[in-house]
Amino acid sequence: MSDLEPKDTMRNVLSDVASLWWLPLIRGLLLLVLGIYALFQPGMTLATFAQVAGFFLAFDGVMAIIAGLVGDTPSRTGTIVRGVIEFLAGIFVFANPMLVAGLTATIVISVIGAMVVVSGVVEIAAAIQDRRHIQGEGWLILAGVLSVLIGIALLAAPMGFGLTLVRILGALAIISSIAMIAFAFRLKSLGSRINQV
Repeated sequence: MSDLEPKDTMRNVLSDVASLWWLPLIRGLLLLVLGIYALFQPGMTLATFAQVAGFFLAFDGVMAIIAGLVGDTPSRTGTIVRGVIEFLAGIFVFANPMLVAGLTATIVISVIGAMVVVSGVVEIAAAIQDRRHIQGEGWLILAGVLSVLIGIALLAAPMGFGLTLVRILGALAIISSIAMIAFAFRLKSLGSRINQV
């Protein structure tokens, strides 16, 4: 009897888990839609994310204003001022999503480009300085030169690379969604096999 109880418990747990097969299916389908949207509309995807961020920023500002007016906060005035600033910033971001998305992508990609250039220059300098102590310094110099060229390309066209990055993330989301949908159907078939036993 004691040998059967753990098996029955495990079967019940697996059956319960398998009965939720539709959750990863829905998640996979939503991820698929998001991935397709990001792949074919990268600019709009960035703008949509900016609008969502603007909404949450405005909402947080309203909550801070309410907390400052009726709540017991250490600095009511400071909380209200912070709330007003957040609310106004959120409204601006929500109303101008393309501008904010473009600026954000440009700044982020430009910072990455500058870091890649600096990294490449440091790599070249290290290879030249340590050429007596290392072998294959030519490869290290080549890697540094390539890093510098990639960084310059990022700095020259940050928005284009930002859109490419969104497309890559969209493709990865599609791949993940396919895996999640396949997992959902495997989970469903597991539930069917458990119930047949």
